[in-house]
Amino acid sequence: MAMSRLFAGVFVSVTLLAVAPPVLAQEGGGGKPEWRLTLGAGAMMAPSYLGSDDYDVSAVPLIDLRYADRVFLSTRDGLGANLLRDGNFSAGPVLKYRFGRDQDDDDALRGLGDIDPAGEAGAFVKYSVAKLSMGAELRQGFGGHEAVIGELWLNRRFDLSERLDFNIGPKLTLASSDFTETYFGIDAGQAARSGYRRYDADGVFISYGLNAALGYKLTRQVRLGAFAGVEQIGGDAADSPIVDQAGSATQARLGLTISYSFGW
Repeated sequence: MAMSRLFAGVFVSVTLLAVAPPVLAQEGGGGKPEWRLTLGAGAMMAPSYLGSDDYDVSAVPLIDLRYADRVFLSTRDGLGANLLRDGNFSAGPVLKYRFGRDQDDDDALRGLGDIDPAGEAGAFVKYSVAKLSMGAELRQGFGGHEAVIGELWLNRRFDLSERLDFNIGPKLTLASSDFTETYFGIDAGQAARSGYRRYDADGVFISYGLNAALGYKLTRQVRLGAFAGVEQIGGDAADSPIVDQAGSATQARLGLTISYSFGW
């Protein structure tokens, strides 16, 4: 836990250093920072927990604040900074939030106890060329879990018209055994309370899937969006009783959003 807090502290310090130089330069030169803010909301249908076959509909807030393509704060991308930029390549620190899990969220979780929300601090790399982009993230968890999370993704953008665009691409998620044990393992006490068999989950493979999004510009500032995704849980996670016995290894989600963007 101490190492996780130290890791998070280093991340925050590096991010503040990333944003400070351009802000001071702008103040000294009398210019204005290039800020852009997107606010919106929507609704999403998704599994009640990772591995569930029951689906809930919930509200989705949209917040995306960016400064000069250098620092970003987003409900989708987290808090981060493009510290290294060279042509089509960028890299830097990132901090994300993972919601906790409540045993009252689903009957299949009764007796397993709650899992606290977690922070995940790490770094990302991204490479973009034309309308194709790819990236990877490596993050250390703290709070609800202390696992190392790795993600690889690829995205292709298609401009169907001046107002309509479509994005699609695959994603792969890996994690250290602490993640699979936290979210998919069942210890002796949990087995006694829930009725599941005891299960040790220590694999590193979590899931692979495909994500897609469709966007339509109503005006220069107002945008309608629709997104969908499907992922397949694998490895030890898929063999957990809360997935194999009480849930499903195939996870899908579907959502609609509306947003408003402006800059200054």
